[in-house]
Amino acid sequence: MIVAMFMASCSEQQLFDEFTSGQSVLVNEQKVSESVILNSYLEKARWGDGTAFLRLAECYHDGIGVKPDFMGTLTMLMMADQYGVKNQSIEDYLISLPDTDNTKMAFEAIAKLDRNNNLSSDSIAELLIANGSAEGYTIKGVIQVEQGDTIGGQQSIETGAKMGSSFAELLLCAFPTPETRNGNSLNIEMLKSISEKSPVVNTILGDFYSGYNYGDTSNIDETLAEIYYKKADEQGCLGKRPARWLINYYDRTGIQIDAKEKERLQILSGTIWLPKEE
Repeated sequence: MIVAMFMASCSEQQLFDEFTSGQSVLVNEQKVSESVILNSYLEKARWGDGTAFLRLAECYHDGIGVKPDFMGTLTMLMMADQYGVKNQSIEDYLISLPDTDNTKMAFEAIAKLDRNNNLSSDSIAELLIANGSAEGYTIKGVIQVEQGDTIGGQQSIETGAKMGSSFAELLLCAFPTPETRNGNSLNIEMLKSISEKSPVVNTILGDFYSGYNYGDTSNIDETLAEIYYKKADEQGCLGKRPARWLINYYDRTGIQIDAKEKERLQILSGTIWLPKEE
């Protein structure tokens, strides 16, 4: 029905233009269907459904209703892990992917970086680059920075960002800037500029303005923290701790929210529970 409504909204000239430009109306139908699928999972995830987060990870991996994105996949897998999926973990998801999958290889390279195995990570990064993956340049840049080549590393990460890697864009926000020299570990204005591209960025901004994990309390602005946490919530990336912060903020300030919304935030915060799937 939604597809039919979409088609009815197109003028005859619009359809003619699409045909003559080589675009198929079926492509538009597919995009609408994928958007419906994505939003269905997103709504369930906003109620703390761990399986829905896993499905969202698959959407980001496969480009269903959203641009394929490594950082989006990683974020939703971490959210799925936070909210629990029976007999399923991040490792299980990765094992299910073929060994030649770029996302799986990127995860493996990052894991090896954590174990200080730069040589092995570098070989995976080169393979990703050969596959045309932006994450190959991003991971190579991280290795270069760790080896002391800050300029070369930044250039590699910038290449990854130009190729569309939101992971690379997020890393660029942490490069030495006037902000880092003044005590902030991230370039906040740059973060704001990419907040619509990666679901985790609004959570980071909410943390910054709520004062979570930051020593400098002069940055605290609870009004902005609420704004960015709510944006993160809309993207299915709020999490238990920020959900608790929002509940406490509303209680402290006397802001009224309806009972259903409060119940949803309580479920997300872990203070009340959804029944587990059998």
